[in-house]
Amino acid sequence: MNKKILYLTIAMFFMSILANTAHPVTPELVVNLNMSSLMYGIMFAAMSVASFAMSPIWGSLSDRFQSRKLFLCLPSIGYALAQIGFGFSTSPILIIIFRIIGGAFGCSVFTVSVAYIVDETTTKERGEAISVYTAITRFGISLGYLLGGYIGAQDYHYAFILQSSGLLLHAVLVYFFLPESNMDTRNPKEKNKPFTLKFNINLKEYITTSLGILLTLVFLTSFSYVAYNTGINYFLKKYLSLNPLQIGYYMAFMGIIGIIANIYTTPRISRKYGEKKSLKYVLLITGLTLILLSTFDDLLSVKSIVVLVIFLFFLSMYRPLLQTLISKASKSDHGKIMGLQNSANSVGMVGGSLFAGVLLDVFPIMLFVAAGVVFILSYLIILISDKRI
Repeated sequence: MNKKILYLTIAMFFMSILANTAHPVTPELVVNLNMSSLMYGIMFAAMSVASFAMSPIWGSLSDRFQSRKLFLCLPSIGYALAQIGFGFSTSPILIIIFRIIGGAFGCSVFTVSVAYIVDETTTKERGEAISVYTAITRFGISLGYLLGGYIGAQDYHYAFILQSSGLLLHAVLVYFFLPESNMDTRNPKEKNKPFTLKFNINLKEYITTSLGILLTLVFLTSFSYVAYNTGINYFLKKYLSLNPLQIGYYMAFMGIIGIIANIYTTPRISRKYGEKKSLKYVLLITGLTLILLSTFDDLLSVKSIVVLVIFLFFLSMYRPLLQTLISKASKSDHGKIMGLQNSANSVGMVGGSLFAGVLLDVFPIMLFVAAGVVFILSYLIILISDKRI
């Protein structure tokens, strides 16, 4: 890992902590304001729709202006302001508006950061770099849950105050201390073309290609992951009566498993079997173990914990493998392609969050079964499309 990627990974580690400090207290906000689980899903969907629309635009802007750093720090300011508004709103309309603003700005950071890694790596180095980056940032997500749960245990507003202040400070530090990436500037004519904000990306260009199949997998896996993740947070709060700090402990446990999987296992199986074959079986095992977990009555039994650890281990591995395959399929305009990936991810987030919101108050177990089935469907798509990817 070169120094620039090391600095980026450190920056995104702290960004991951900050971006997730509000998550363990969001169920608290929903319950305190006497909102239904459907509202919980709508809030997440609103953020995801904005992310879908803006991700390719931020990625294309970073390509055009040949600056990843600029689009890593400036949108953090908008994200910070949106989060403080979200945390202190009591009106459903205002909450949704601030969720839209937060999604529109926050997606830039996570889109451009992967483009930064693509700029700085060869195709041979990329898989390991993305695996380490994913492991560290996923651990940051878990610490963010833990920190947010601890800070917001008495009053959930404190978590939002910490998050917004930290995001503003983070933007300043990134601007002054993160080096610019080594972007490919072999096509200077692109920089002189007038830039237009196009929401209607020409998807026909990608649908029939290997990249189109990979983006479909991003959508499906995002749907399943978000359905599970949204569901487990609300499930732990409403049905098991866990407080934000206890939810934070669960997420920290998930992060520790993820960092072990992605630093030790993912690069090794990727080198030995290749990203495509590894991803195929990772998705199959993830889906099967999630369905199996859904059949257990006692979630604290030995067999439940063993299956849970296996599920979390494989769940953490699919994303770096999929991102590496997409980065290798993108020949140029890395920011744009990573933006399309984030858009596909956002569409899955919309569907997964709304699906979770509908089922959580009615039939919560079926939510996790369905998420497992979609992971298995993703495995079948790779199996059928093997020669095209």
